[in-house]
Amino acid sequence: MHEAIPLNAPQARSKDIDLTMYIYSDNAGDKQNRRSSSALLIYMISALLMWLPKKHATIETSVFGAEFVAMKVSIETLQGLQYKLRMMGVVISGPTHIYGDIMSVIQNTQKHKSNAICYHVVGVSIC
Repeated sequence: MHEAIPLNAPQARSKDIDLTMYIYSDNAGDKQNRRSSSALLIYMISALLMWLPKKHATIETSVFGAEFVAMKVSIETLQGLQYKLRMMGVVISGPTHIYGDIMSVIQNTQKHKSNAICYHVVGVSIC
């Protein structure tokens, strides 16, 4: 799947760069309200560009659910960042590599109908 580049994107003003994202998810890590949390790190050319710790708005009952929410939030954040970079004339070469303990999410996205809305965001981006 190819990224849709806006028609009004400016001319490239830099060399091609690559992005790498690391995701961490902690299921029910908050001892008081049992909410999960996640963190993502986005590197551009091996330099830390963004660090985003986030407490989930919902209480997930499984590790899979917590990882799925973390992946959804991370993908949405990454898509916004890629759009901003492109609109500043930065060329992103190839796909963004995503690392983390999220293989269960990648392998099982189509099996859980309760996550249908999240699947649309995560499944399309991982293809």
